[in-house]
Order: sequence, then C-alpha cells, then structure tokens
Amino acid sequence: MTNPVPLREGLFRETAAGPTLLASCCTACGHTSYPPAPRCLDCGREAQEPVELGSDGELLCATVVHMGNHRYPPGYTVGYVTMPHGVRVFAQLAISAGEDLPAPGTPMTLEIVPMWREQEQDVLAYRFVPAPGKESAHA
Repeated sequence: MTNPVPLREGLFRETAAGPTLLASCCTACGHTSYPPAPRCLDCGREAQEPVELGSDGELLCATVVHMGNHRYPPGYTVGYVTMPHGVRVFAQLAISAGEDLPAPGTPMTLEIVPMWREQEQDVLAYRFVPAPGKESAHA
C-alpha cells in the first residue's frame, strides 16, 4: 500500500485540533484568500502571511450535479461554505444519495479524506459534511 498524496500541497493539513484549510492574508489590507495566493487579490501587494481557516463553516448554497465525470458518477453534491474571515470555499459535500440538500445556514465541518485513486495512490482532498449539532460559525 502506498502513502496517500494531497490533491495539491498547501491547501489543507491535519492539526491536533482537526483538519484546517490553509489560506493567505494580506498584511497590507487584510484580505484573506483561499487557496493561498502569492499576491493579494484585492490590493495586489505581495505581503502575504499564512492563516488557518479551521474546520467549521456555514453552508451558503448547495446543488446536485447530474452530469458525472471520470471521478464521480452523476448525483454528487457541491456547494459554497463560508469560512472564517468571510472566505467562501467551493467543495464537494458529503450528502447521501436521496438525502435532502442541507439548507443555507447549516453548520458544516471540514473533513480530509481519500477522494479517488490515481496512479495506484489515494488522493486526499477536502469536503464538508453537515454538522447540525454545532452552532453556526457565523451566527
């Protein structure tokens, strides 16, 4: 068995507190970008510092994709999740087939899981799962 590889280096990591997304924050204007950017997407400056977004967010919207691709059959769910610093992350959502889409405002939790296999290795990526027992991070 081989070690899993991340979808892309520098997007996420596991910490003692759980998984977190890695972003960048401009030291000049305070704009936070995900994925991390070498230059601020707001003011254009290169003064960026790394910031962890954590694992808790709030669902902005979700939809079911009815057209499959080479990794996922039709019927998978994607959505935007609002994270700390106002960052909106587009990601796959772990929703069971036939289950209703979670409503906007639903608390969501990040998980890092093997999403597919490539060249005989598991590829780690992130997705969000509903966390109805948690308080909204943006309430």
